[in-house]
Amino acid sequence: MSLRINNNIAASRSLRALQENDQKLTKSLERLSTGFRINRASDSPSGLVVSEQLRGQIAGLNQAIANSETATTIVQTTEGALTEINNLLIRMRGLALDAANTGGNDQNAVEADQLEIQNALDAIQRTGTLASFGTKKLLDGSTGITGEAQGMGLSFVAGTEQTKTSPIQGYMVEIEQVATRARMEGSSALDDDNVQGLSITVSEGGKTAQIRGSDTDTALSFFGKLRDAVENAGMAVDVRLKSNGELLLEHQEYGSAATFSASSSVGGILSADANVVQAAVPGQDIKGTIGGEAALGKGQTLTGVNGNEDTEGLVVRFAAPRVLVEEAGLDGRPLYGEESVTGAVGSVSVANNALAFQVGPNPEQSISIALPATAPRFLGRQVDNESGFNSLADINVRTVQGANDSISLIDSAINELTLSRGRLGAFQRNNLEKNIATLRVTAENLTAAESNIRDANMAEELANFTRNRIMFEASAAMLAQSNLPPRTIIELIK
Repeated sequence: MSLRINNNIAASRSLRALQENDQKLTKSLERLSTGFRINRASDSPSGLVVSEQLRGQIAGLNQAIANSETATTIVQTTEGALTEINNLLIRMRGLALDAANTGGNDQNAVEADQLEIQNALDAIQRTGTLASFGTKKLLDGSTGITGEAQGMGLSFVAGTEQTKTSPIQGYMVEIEQVATRARMEGSSALDDDNVQGLSITVSEGGKTAQIRGSDTDTALSFFGKLRDAVENAGMAVDVRLKSNGELLLEHQEYGSAATFSASSSVGGILSADANVVQAAVPGQDIKGTIGGEAALGKGQTLTGVNGNEDTEGLVVRFAAPRVLVEEAGLDGRPLYGEESVTGAVGSVSVANNALAFQVGPNPEQSISIALPATAPRFLGRQVDNESGFNSLADINVRTVQGANDSISLIDSAINELTLSRGRLGAFQRNNLEKNIATLRVTAENLTAAESNIRDANMAEELANFTRNRIMFEASAAMLAQSNLPPRTIIELIK
């Protein structure tokens, strides 16, 4: 056995083991106190990188869930305001129907109906102005797709979230073909001699009207019977009697989709051949472009096709100027037709202020929803009427015609708001609520994955801690023992 005092190899080795066990014990204490297996990059460089990326994703998912919940609240707030406006419109419809009941109302009652309708319009205006979420207005047009058209007969109808805000000069609208209505015109005139026993059948939209002339009918009385039968059947067909005595039937709606058929027991009165059902000459849909981009024509409306860079989903309406065909037919009404117009007819300016919600954890994972403008001047704008009402703000029930036209505009406004509520409901259910459910599942799974990488297995760490503590205590004891041999040198000196 050798005895050295300058270098105690046994003590050095025991000290090294003690230091290593001390580090292991410290690491175990750290993991047990924090609950993490990875507390610094040196614990697992690759694991730390993956874990931090997952933490970023999880934080983004949680914020996206919060954003989606906020969007849901905004949608619900908007729908609540729309519900109240819809209730006001229903009340207005009842008042307009009451005003149209001239047999039971005097002028004072009609004035009272008009006064209440005006109060309801003021309430609609106020609701649209005040409805808000925090400081963000919801129904004043600042959170939707708004537009104004410049040009005779041209009007803005709607836009979608994909429609881009127009330049200052707007989108130029060019027309290649105006819309017309389906029509059928007799080639032989009605007279007092050929209406006895004459039978005419008209069919439109699944409805049918049929009349037969009696021995006492005249041309005018037969015409009146035919017109009343068509109206009572609820068909969208105008029946006219031209100045030369020929019948003219014309669909009330524009475009190729709106059509009808008719037959007459005498050839030439309506159908070319006797007792043969003949389809009306079809109307034509409008053709044109918006902002130089392709548009789909339906009736009098042009819609920017999907894929357009700027005008996708933009809807405009062009009503061609009416020209007088004859001063008055035998029915006492003037006859008008559509003027053939081609080329530029005006422009439409569009502002896209749709609400955009960040509903995903990554860039450009957002969805948009356009909220409607509910001021009366924005509702019921696309209804043809004889009273000249341009929007719901203009309705007046002081006359029978005004009351009937008011009902049409109110119905249009109700349909517009109902569609808006339906779009909001679909947006909430299919985009927001489903997105929240998906994000929650994804966040749960990513949290589990991050936990597997970073969290400590407490049972395993407790076992390691027990082992490391025992090894530390053993190393300390052995270090003390390794210092005993050099002390024997003192005994030798003595």
